Amino acid sequence: MPYYGVQNTPCEWSYSSPPRYREPESDVTLDVEITDPEGRTQRVPAFWAGNNTWRVRYAPHAPGAYRLRSVCSDAENPALHGVEGALEATAYEGTNPLLRHGPLRMAENRRHLEHRDGTPFLWLADTWWMGLCRRLPWPDGFRELTADRVAKGFNVVQIVAGLYPDMPALDARGANEAGFPWDRAFKHINPAYFDMADLRIAHLVQSGMVPCIVGSWGYYLTQLGPDVLRRHWRNLIARWGA
Repeated sequence: MPYYGVQNTPCEWSYSSPPRYREPESDVTLDVEITDPEGRTQRVPAFWAGNNTWRVRYAPHAPGAYRLRSVCSDAENPALHGVEGALEATAYEGTNPLLRHGPLRMAENRRHLEHRDGTPFLWLADTWWMGLCRRLPWPDGFRELTADRVAKGFNVVQIVAGLYPDMPALDARGANEAGFPWDRAFKHINPAYFDMADLRIAHLVQSGMVPCIVGSWGYYLTQLGPDVLRRHWRNLIARWGA
């Protein structure tokens, strides 16, 4: 049975494995090769969603039939590796400019931004560095501020994904309703934190606002090391790259 999606709109599906890993988050990685209707293949990372489940998000760029094939670092796991599937995408027919015109890119003349379909885009951003934590509570506070900025003509929100500036890592001020993005030892990502962040990011997109996501401040590289930052960024790209 194929999955179904809409052009430029993130769709999601999951893969689950029997328990066989001591640390499923770090013991394996999972990607999905997605071949579009024109035969071009893109490799999309999956994110660990807790327990023995991984999820994939993808926004089809055109209507049509897409082919899927999972690629796992553990090639001996048939639940995660070599799983084939299909995605059927239909055209977007709504009024949201992000979904109608597609994601942003640099124009060919390298002088301005535009959507995938060539529609020019003027970047008018508001900065909410700590918008994914309880300082901007979900849902009321976040929705109220989003509506205010939309009414004032903003179309981008610049927001930090959990590792905030000007405070120590995992400072109490940076928690959201599900805690911190990582455990105290920076050994495990907290999927519940990012599930709450998902609600905020999705609301921005639904409101026609581009989320400009800052993964972390640079000094975290020396504090936490490249492996933690690599896993942090992979999780962000897998969750919000679509």
